[in-house]
Amino acid sequence: MANFSLFQGLTGRQGTPTGDSVRDMIVAAFGTTKRGGPNTRAAAEQLGVSQRSVQRWLAGENRQQRNKPRADHLSNLRTKARQSATTKKGRKAALDSSRSRFSNRKSARLTTHGMQGPEGGGKGYARQRAVTIELGADDIDAMFDAYEQRGDAGVTEWLERHHSDHYVPGWTFENIDRIGIE
Repeated sequence: MANFSLFQGLTGRQGTPTGDSVRDMIVAAFGTTKRGGPNTRAAAEQLGVSQRSVQRWLAGENRQQRNKPRADHLSNLRTKARQSATTKKGRKAALDSSRSRFSNRKSARLTTHGMQGPEGGGKGYARQRAVTIELGADDIDAMFDAYEQRGDAGVTEWLERHHSDHYVPGWTFENIDRIGIE
């Protein structure tokens, strides 16, 4: 099962791929516009409907039943939203905006929240923590590549190696509740 907090933190898409909200699924699958709203144009193109239909679906969440997507469109939307976090192709598309946002940066600050800590010879030093570390440009690319290629498991392994090399030796993650890049 995918950790949608990793998906949200790494891609910047705040939608939930398995949510019941049409808005959440559209944001997860297709991202947002420069103004911050769901990308209705991309959704319409990928779902084979008009942009106006997608806009009606979004308005329908707060209005009448008649603006809900048909069952086949809703099923297709759920599939696209889920695939955005669970397939290599979906993760690549979702990461595109993050990659461009960090492409000209020399460094960024990565903060991980969750049950984490150094291996302590069986003593269990993992605690609920928030850890912030500096990433270089190559580190950012490597982290995105790890997520794109292998999803949650790949990025977690990469984070453990990176933290062990640059923070505290033997660093492990039992879970990651939230991740953010600034």
